[in-house]
Amino acid sequence: MNQSRKAVKVSGALLLSAGMLFASPSPVNVLAEDPGEAVKLRILETTDTHSNLYSYDYYKGAANEKLGLLKVASAVEAARSEVKNSVLVDNGDTIQGTPLGTYYATVNPVGDDEEHPVIKLMNLMDYDAATLGNHEFNYGLDFLEQTYSKADFPFLSANVYKDDGDDNPDNDELMYEPYRVVDKQVTDEAGNTHTIQIGYIGFVAPQIVNWDKSHLDGKVISKDITESAEKFIPEMKEEGADVIIAMAHSGFDKSAEAGTGAENAILPLSQVDGVDAITFSHAHDIFPAPPGGTLGSNFMDGDDVVASIDEEKGTINGIPATEAGYGGEYLGVIDLTIEPDGDGWKVTDGSSEVRAVKDYDMQESFTEEIKPYHEATVDYTETKIGTTTSPIHSYFALVQDDPSIQIVTEAQKAYAKDFIELNAPEYKDTPILSVGAPFKAGRNGAADYTDIAAGDLTIRSAADLYLYDNTLKAILLTGSQIRDYLDRVAANFNTIDPDAEGPQELLNPDFRSYNYDVIDGLTYQFDITKPAKYDADGNRTDAEETRVASLLYDGKPVDETQEFVVVMNNYRQSGNFPHVADAPLIVDSAEENRQVLMDYITEQKEINPSADNNWSIAPIEGDPVLTFKSSPEAEKYAKDNITYTGETDEDGFGIFTFELGGKVIPSPEPIKSYPDVTDRHWAKSFIDHLTSMKIVKGFPDGTFGPEKPITRGQFMSMTVRSLGLSDGTLPFDEELDLAIRAGITNRTADNFGAANLISREQMAAMVVRAYSVKIGKPYKATAEADYLDGDSVSPWFEEEVNAAYELGFMTGNEDGNFNPQGHAKRAHAAKVISLYTQE
Repeated sequence: MNQSRKAVKVSGALLLSAGMLFASPSPVNVLAEDPGEAVKLRILETTDTHSNLYSYDYYKGAANEKLGLLKVASAVEAARSEVKNSVLVDNGDTIQGTPLGTYYATVNPVGDDEEHPVIKLMNLMDYDAATLGNHEFNYGLDFLEQTYSKADFPFLSANVYKDDGDDNPDNDELMYEPYRVVDKQVTDEAGNTHTIQIGYIGFVAPQIVNWDKSHLDGKVISKDITESAEKFIPEMKEEGADVIIAMAHSGFDKSAEAGTGAENAILPLSQVDGVDAITFSHAHDIFPAPPGGTLGSNFMDGDDVVASIDEEKGTINGIPATEAGYGGEYLGVIDLTIEPDGDGWKVTDGSSEVRAVKDYDMQESFTEEIKPYHEATVDYTETKIGTTTSPIHSYFALVQDDPSIQIVTEAQKAYAKDFIELNAPEYKDTPILSVGAPFKAGRNGAADYTDIAAGDLTIRSAADLYLYDNTLKAILLTGSQIRDYLDRVAANFNTIDPDAEGPQELLNPDFRSYNYDVIDGLTYQFDITKPAKYDADGNRTDAEETRVASLLYDGKPVDETQEFVVVMNNYRQSGNFPHVADAPLIVDSAEENRQVLMDYITEQKEINPSADNNWSIAPIEGDPVLTFKSSPEAEKYAKDNITYTGETDEDGFGIFTFELGGKVIPSPEPIKSYPDVTDRHWAKSFIDHLTSMKIVKGFPDGTFGPEKPITRGQFMSMTVRSLGLSDGTLPFDEELDLAIRAGITNRTADNFGAANLISREQMAAMVVRAYSVKIGKPYKATAEADYLDGDSVSPWFEEEVNAAYELGFMTGNEDGNFNPQGHAKRAHAAKVISLYTQE
């Protein structure tokens, strides 16, 4: 490399030792005879190669001539030969994603003095710089550092910091080198040589701290990509950078804004002053569109390309940018024109393109170097673990229940059951549900599906069924939370118009298939004539009604407060699905989900894969014509309600029709809704719970009055009904008599004061007495509630106030006070009764 390091100020940062290998003497700066001559600089990008080195599909056990970093190496050689000046960068997600990545990380880990095969090939290809992707963190920080310490080029990340735990951003220390400014000798169009200074800066999606929480919690924090760029790029300019290349492991989202911690932040990044070129990634998209192709939906605004994009030049807000897809299928190319500008240089023009690698051969000499690693991986994947009596495929996993998911969820459920009996017996009688998703359902092209023939099952088969190196977790969710979770999943489907003429596309093209979670153990249907409550990225929409038309457990409607142990992987458990992040963790296992699957198959010896059809799309009146895309190879499995049209789109996907048919699962009696209690009301779940149990029913005008104060009589009736002493139809006098006899109140009918507003300490007394009736003995608090105004609690209510606090029914206001003589609102009363009924 004809480069030398420019001094970088990274106080306290942990610098990967790879950075030390980057330095070399500065080239001699030969002054141009004509300083006005322009310099052409080519930037080459690889990204999201995901340990695809050979042009080989380890899941199918066959060649795949469309991808592989060894093919990219040949494309790089060709692209370099066309120009005088070039640099090569990588945008992350390099070491994980195929059985080769798994084998050299967990099965036969590379030693401290060994090169990881991915790094070995990248060193041979002579990269100039790279950034970290989110999957670089999948195996932990120690493995990351050890792996990249052997790189002959720097790995940069400007938005990852050490977690010092002090919540003071002013003294945060970087975890890795954020950027590097290097001298590069270039030749202008007249053949004269110059030295320009190129600045490389790297970023990763900030969500790494959630996705790999088990590895990063307490060790790492992340910051907004755009704000980090705004912080460091002026420093790079001060250090003399003539050209700044932003390498962001982040995708394009037309709604992304700076300062919001956006996962896909390329749009606001392109607006940062000083950025001259952007290489981006993460979403596995292609930008600009390949010759003869069109831009993906992420770059579209309706039928039009997003206004900030020039699709002919390949720029975003005028900044040349490229994203090279997935697996080494493409090489990204940016061509810049750089001209003298006073004492330095500036970029005056630029454009980008992508080049498919399918017509290149694997680079011969590099292939020989990598061959032993490839062969060892193949041997590993062919180890037999069991047999299957019929094929297992994922071609239709997004439109109907699917055996490729079923076998995973069954294995997870069996493991969780044993784990809970041994380690968390208090949950052994809690129903267990299991979550699975189709990891291979066309996200990376028409060949990206699972298709396992009947016969032997191998480690390769298990890796095909379970793509990622996740670990098994299980959390506790209620029926209401699960319904909301499924509404997030239902964003997979477009909204269907029953009255529309002509075919309608069933699947939302922006939805990522790995987010289509199937929850086995429940039976449910989606009404996709209703608008989705969540968009493809998990953001709430304006839709109020649920798409979950029916939700049953063991043939009965799921109670909104019923608890379930829900088995999933660590990625989902620490992610942004509704209610997940704060849910109690019941199973915290270090066992990989894939290993759980392999052990299950080995134990079963022979499996008979079949879907139990626990979920479906509810029939639509008029039977509209629905279409969806899958691999043309799926034709051999198409039957009953799925038909192949024989047509394909420009990306090679086959077009299929889907007939709903079937029947509607009987829906439970709908929960009464109140116009003054919206989906976003903080107490809605509590009010819905009490309404479903017929403990409350609102006012005659149909409202609930959540902000109205509650009377003694109203709260007394709620406690009596919560104990099952009244079904809500008894006259008030009879309910009061039941409350007196049960000991919920020590007043008489004459002095009860039903119309008086109930104070908070009186409410605490009633709910604790009701709880004592429920458990069959008086409940006594073991400690005093720590309220700032505790001295103002009436002496005769102190014991109940302490007990309500200890039980979690009433825990005071945010300011630390209880306000014992204050009056509660109906919404607060609903919360108190709902919490007590669930204890």
